[in-house]
Amino acid sequence: MPFARPNDDEQRRYWAGIRRRRDPSHPAVAAFAAAKLAYIRAALPEGAATMLEVGAGNGYFSRSFAEAFALTALDLSANMLAMNPLPAARKVQGSAEALPFADEAFDVVFSGNLLHHLETPAIAVREMARVARRHVVLLEPNALNPAMLLFGLAKRAERGVVRFSPGYLRSLGLGVGMRLRASTSFGGVLPNRTPRVLVPVARLLERPLPLGLYTIAIFDVGRPVRG
Repeated sequence: MPFARPNDDEQRRYWAGIRRRRDPSHPAVAAFAAAKLAYIRAALPEGAATMLEVGAGNGYFSRSFAEAFALTALDLSANMLAMNPLPAARKVQGSAEALPFADEAFDVVFSGNLLHHLETPAIAVREMARVARRHVVLLEPNALNPAMLLFGLAKRAERGVVRFSPGYLRSLGLGVGMRLRASTSFGGVLPNRTPRVLVPVARLLERPLPLGLYTIAIFDVGRPVRG
């Protein structure tokens, strides 16, 4: 089938085979992550100090988010984690669908651009809600953006993008009993593709937009916050 999505085993092989990606310090990557962090911090109440990043990869978000939270980065791929700039003590190899942490272990659980790579993303979202004490933040490509939709259709490893409309992303969190706090389509920087010379212009689009490249959905966990 020409537009079939890769299964989980194919995804594992894909990430294990990557040998080079843009460094998280690249201006396009830094602009991409910093704007999302600012939006998230503005939407969250005070008091959130610890964060688990699920699907941290080589650190596109980790580098910026570690400046705002006591961050733990988890990824299934040892190859990608080896590229992540966080200290080894803050990196954990593990599955998003069976997180190796206790219930309510982190104030915030964040996942960026992971769920569209999973065959059953709802399992991972349920796990994120389990280990989150206060909030879960999901960020995925926006399938309603024409450029993102074409990207998903063109690249097999990204084929899962086609189902990730803003409504679908929100439904994943609501479906495990969380409450939606904030949600928006956001941004115009492609961390892997935006040329360095265009970053100053593209940064102007790093804000909520009707057809932004990505969707952010911020949830409150469905149980009372302790303490």
